Amino acid sequence: MSLFGKLEVEVEIKAPAHMFHEVNTTGTPELPNICPQFIQKVDLLEGEWGEEGSIVCCYFLVDGKIVVSKEVLEVVDNVNLSITFKLIGGPLLELYKNVKFIVESKPKSEGGLVRNNFEYEKLRWMF
Repeated sequence: MSLFGKLEVEVEIKAPAHMFHEVNTTGTPELPNICPQFIQKVDLLEGEWGEEGSIVCCYFLVDGKIVVSKEVLEVVDNVNLSITFKLIGGPLLELYKNVKFIVESKPKSEGGLVRNNFEYEKLRWMF
């Protein structure tokens, strides 16, 4: 028996929604310059930046340690400002069978709203 779940978080941002979406697709190599306290480095392993099917390797800083995550860019929806990443490598796959991150940007009168969805299936169901 598997345990499926979804965690959703919404955050207001000062930047326009389309700019946030652009940074998370074609501007991904700039993320370490934008938020160095969280992202140390991003490498393109396959494909082109911002294209569906491309594979990236992200180096995150978690509790003072570098954690490596390998992800495939599954869906890029430039009309609805949505991106879907599927985790294909990294320590989270020791606990989860499947992990997807869906990032949606919504315009507001000033700035934007970002909805982050974390969809997962645990490897083991425990009490």
